[in-house]
Amino acid sequence: MLALSLPLVFTSCDKDDDDTTVPPKTITETVVEGANFTLLEAAVVKAGYAGLLGTTANLTVFAPNDDAFRQLDITGDGVPDLDTEAKINALTGAGLDLLRAVLNYHVLTARVPASAITTAGISSPTYGPGSPGPVLYAKINGGKAFINGVEVVQADVSASNGIIHVINRVLVPPATTITGTVAANPNFSRLLYAINRVKNNGGADIAAALSGAGPFTVFAPTNAAFTASGFATDASLDAVPVATLQSIILHHAVGARVFSSDLAAGTVNSLLTATDATKTLTINLTGPAVYGAGNGAASATWPKITGVNLMQTNGVVHVIDRVILP
Repeated sequence: MLALSLPLVFTSCDKDDDDTTVPPKTITETVVEGANFTLLEAAVVKAGYAGLLGTTANLTVFAPNDDAFRQLDITGDGVPDLDTEAKINALTGAGLDLLRAVLNYHVLTARVPASAITTAGISSPTYGPGSPGPVLYAKINGGKAFINGVEVVQADVSASNGIIHVINRVLVPPATTITGTVAANPNFSRLLYAINRVKNNGGADIAAALSGAGPFTVFAPTNAAFTASGFATDASLDAVPVATLQSIILHHAVGARVFSSDLAAGTVNSLLTATDATKTLTINLTGPAVYGAGNGAASATWPKITGVNLMQTNGVVHVIDRVILP
């Protein structure tokens, strides 16, 4: 280890010896020597990025700590995917390609100190071999820095070739639009059924809208959320008038990119509000919960946010445990 190679005792009284300073470590050396970066180190080595992060100048790296890796569930099956070095070292093929894409999404090709992040927010494309990668969004909320809604727990760790900001979640790059994610995830099959029923019966093409440029934020109810709200089957959705079902779905979407760190108590306009100004969403930070007037006054019936900051190419998705009722 570099630290062990340094002299521990200086015996000379020469002033030049007293002024000797330890050169700063590279980003790779900082990760290797960090006690809370064992899984990030394994990922960097497995991906073949030790040289990239050790020799490329002027980088900013958002470095997930070990706890962040232990919570990562890319597949959404409830089982952590990269919580051990053995799992990381076993990656091959598409799994290894995904690991590289995830690591790329944590790297900016410029130095961005915490002082450059503003309350209005900044954005920057990430590292990508050959062309810039997907954009990261940084913002100061309550005096803390957040990246895609993920908290920076230690800022401005200096390295010889850049800056490291430690974060407590792994950032997963967007792969598709909001509609694409809803269509691909079996946990959202009832939401997809409701969207398609509206379109197929003369209503709005909500799927096309949520595939647009956006940005949008969608509070997405799972199949279990539909069941908890009295829609246990697709047939139960068939009994809802199309206009009513359209209003319900539109009330789950906001015409802006809102990360969990941006949530503030109060009312928010949904896509439904544009056609009916009396219909707004209410945000309650206890839970946190997001609900409409139809969910009642009791907090027990308010939809709670159970999964946050799922990045999409045109916005962000938060998972909720009940259906929002206008």
